[in-house]
Amino acid sequence: MSTDSKGPSRREFFRLSSGALGLSLLGCEDDDHREASTGAGGMRYRPLGNTGLVVSEVAFGAHGVDNPPLMGAALDAGINTFCTSGQYLDGLEEDALGRALRDAGIARDRLVLITGNRTRPGVTKRRILDDIDASLRRLRTDYIDVYYSAEVRSPGDLRVESLYDAFDEARSAGKVRHLGLSGHHGGMQDCLRAAIDDGRFGLFFIKYDFVSYPDQDEILRRAARSGVGSIVFKTSAGNRQGEIKDLEAGGLSFRQATIRWALSNPDVASVAITFTNFDVIRECTAAVGAKLTRVERGMLRRYRDVMVDKYCRFCGVCEESCPRAVPVADIMRFAMYFKYYHRERSAMQSYAPLAGDRSASACERCSGPCNAACPFGRDVRGELVEAHRLLRLPTA
Repeated sequence: MSTDSKGPSRREFFRLSSGALGLSLLGCEDDDHREASTGAGGMRYRPLGNTGLVVSEVAFGAHGVDNPPLMGAALDAGINTFCTSGQYLDGLEEDALGRALRDAGIARDRLVLITGNRTRPGVTKRRILDDIDASLRRLRTDYIDVYYSAEVRSPGDLRVESLYDAFDEARSAGKVRHLGLSGHHGGMQDCLRAAIDDGRFGLFFIKYDFVSYPDQDEILRRAARSGVGSIVFKTSAGNRQGEIKDLEAGGLSFRQATIRWALSNPDVASVAITFTNFDVIRECTAAVGAKLTRVERGMLRRYRDVMVDKYCRFCGVCEESCPRAVPVADIMRFAMYFKYYHRERSAMQSYAPLAGDRSASACERCSGPCNAACPFGRDVRGELVEAHRLLRLPTA
């Protein structure tokens, strides 16, 4: 460990964090103090920070889903919270959600709609306002409960005055109610701390799992004390349970255990799940209302122990060693979607814009300094070579 007065380097920090992973599996042994209510069908609901919104403990994470009947089934299961984005499927996802909500005939004030887009430095206020209006049209609603800045990677992504100017104007017009941010990259902790200090955010829509970043619990605690609510996603830490023999033996459900683990944290309001079929809706909604059991904790520990040097946390530490500035975290994420989330087409489409040296095409000929730089000892180079093989679009 470094004795530098400035504290450990990023690489040292992540390595130290990996040694503390056992703490993240303890969960909250006594969750009776949580503010939760139960609705029809057994779904439970929690307040979202100080926003005044009440969200279902399981939310519909509509990434890549264009299926109104599936969304309607989620409503029937008691899910009132829908997280989407105008950039998903070029707006088709918002349109599908809008049609499902229209056909369901549920009063708008019983729903929580969350959407957003990337808002990087340089984006204009007019562009953001146009994006908000487009989302409203597709969702067939008069207002958005939370509008978020998507894929935030560094505190610099929050220093976008046009975002705050556009949000203030849209809120004054009754088009949006609260501001949020979303992210799943290695600089996320710094982003969350900066957003808490800023004071203008009401929602964190973020990656959260039992393998990565134990310090995240402290950040969520501080956010809750500041009135910021948290909805989390990617709780399955890579979704690679199929690689571990008999992990779910005896009727265990890895997916349910990860949801219960996340909800054992009273500072988590909801877990967003990408529902791909009706069975997944039934499985995930059945996870609410029960504490994480000793056997389920053992299953998660086993998964963590197997995946500790295989699962990419998207921390980006290895990227500093790459002579070609390959966006390793992004490519690993696309490969994860391809291999473990059955989203092959969208993963390939996301990878396609990385032309030339920005792709992993040259990694096979590289000596692989990224391997030595990885705080978790992963075979980064080998996984990049495999990712390029999987993700490259076929040539004519």
